[in-house]
Amino acid sequence: MQFRIDNASDRAVYLQIIDQVKRDIALGRLAKEEKLPTVRQLAQQLAINPNTIAKAYRQLEQEGIIVTRAGAGAFVANLDSVLSRTVRRKLICDELERIVVEAFHMQIDKETITDWFDAALEKFNLTTDKE
Repeated sequence: MQFRIDNASDRAVYLQIIDQVKRDIALGRLAKEEKLPTVRQLAQQLAINPNTIAKAYRQLEQEGIIVTRAGAGAFVANLDSVLSRTVRRKLICDELERIVVEAFHMQIDKETITDWFDAALEKFNLTTDKE
């Protein structure tokens, strides 16, 4: 897994790391039980403070995306069993709301954002079946 940090972004570095882990899981680049780089390894690779990596990993663990095992490291969680439907709904709805607010401020109309959303669904091969 190759992390990339955009120093020109207004998004905090730890959030960029969280986003990349979630995206790689969604795209199948990271599988359940796959080991993530250690905090020290990733901090060295990205040339950033280890506390930033630790903060990202803590948040991912709180969200049930990863699990940490003492002495073994951080691993992708079995998302089917870890994230309850209520938690998944809250996480997604919070993110969608943030995106809608951004779209409003950028004066992007409903039809355009709906088209973009549909394209993203297709990119990740998400079905239209309800959970």
